[in-house]
Amino acid sequence: MGSFDAKYLDVPEEVLVTSMKEHQRYFVVRDQDGKLLPNFISVRNGNAEHLGNVIKGNEKVLVARLEDGEFFWREDQKLVISDLVEKLNNVTFHEKIGSLREHMIRTGQIAILLAEKAGLSVDETVDLARAAAIYKFDLLTGMVGEFDELQGIMGEKYALLAGETPAVAAAIREHYMPTAAEGELPESKVGAILAIADKLDTILSFFSVGLIPSGSNDPYALRRATQGVVRILDAFGWHIAMDELIDSLYALKFDSLTYENKAEVMDFIKARVDKMMGSTPKDIKEAVLASSNFVVADMLEAASALVEASKKEDFKSSVESLSRAFNLAEKAEGTDTVDPALFENEEEKALAEAVESLILSGTASQQLEQLFALSPIIDAFFENTMVMAEDQTVRQNRLAILAQLTKKAAKLARFNQINTK
Repeated sequence: MGSFDAKYLDVPEEVLVTSMKEHQRYFVVRDQDGKLLPNFISVRNGNAEHLGNVIKGNEKVLVARLEDGEFFWREDQKLVISDLVEKLNNVTFHEKIGSLREHMIRTGQIAILLAEKAGLSVDETVDLARAAAIYKFDLLTGMVGEFDELQGIMGEKYALLAGETPAVAAAIREHYMPTAAEGELPESKVGAILAIADKLDTILSFFSVGLIPSGSNDPYALRRATQGVVRILDAFGWHIAMDELIDSLYALKFDSLTYENKAEVMDFIKARVDKMMGSTPKDIKEAVLASSNFVVADMLEAASALVEASKKEDFKSSVESLSRAFNLAEKAEGTDTVDPALFENEEEKALAEAVESLILSGTASQQLEQLFALSPIIDAFFENTMVMAEDQTVRQNRLAILAQLTKKAAKLARFNQINTK
């Protein structure tokens, strides 16, 4: 065990821990209350001979790092946030994309759009706008230049010292989250929205200039960024449809960049949702991913509900009924308006009335039960009705009934993609 001067404890704990743990591979020492002590423990391969010299050597190396940390902590507090933000105009985000400042401006616009969709309050939206305007400033501080692991962490501390609100400061730290595939997520709504906005602009910017991951090649960690977006949306329960959101983003106008390759972006996001479904059978994944509802939380819930439902006796027959409806509904042309005057039997009338009154509600499992309850009515319709009648008007009317049914069912899944064999 070695020690260092207690004066260094005035420097933020994260700087000291990073110096000891990450740079020197030392163990930090804390008291019973978890407070950091001016000591460290290191391990050497050998006996106790000359241990005093080893300790002195370790202390000397560590103190040099702590001196740097103390110096940057003191000097960085003299910097002005607005000056640093302005200088980000000269820091390249990527040579094909532009500066970090331009990236921040785009992120700010995306963040405000997201704030509305997520239902943030006026105060939260004000904090979000301020955080988005400055959130990368700490990249130009001496501390982050020396300890790059502390980006965001030092931003929060310097922002608080500069008089920013706790919500703004926390968002600066949280926008990097998650830093790993299964890493910790933001806790605040403001931080979560800023994290999503920052990641979305990163993804769309790189895709727009053709820097699209292929195979295992992903040098800009775009898969991790996308995984972060869908995980945060799911964790906060924000029912934001990704297809509508991406459409909204492509409609935005920026001076710095025009978004391109929308279809590739959508496929990329769906691949991350697919991964989040884990061990769900492939056919159920594909059926849910092809649904008309691209809300991450809903899709994950639907996949889980279908897996549970597949263990029940009525699953096969119910899915086959719906699958037949889906296959025929694809032949429908024009409007899906149904004319009761064209009905030729009671089964046709019964299905039309059941479909019209069907309002899927509750959990995904409850919605499945509501759909599967129609199975006998659907089967009776098919047994007693020639859907593809020679009379084109009658045929289109029957197809319209099925189109109405599948339009509602497709919010859960495209059931004709589920394998029941």
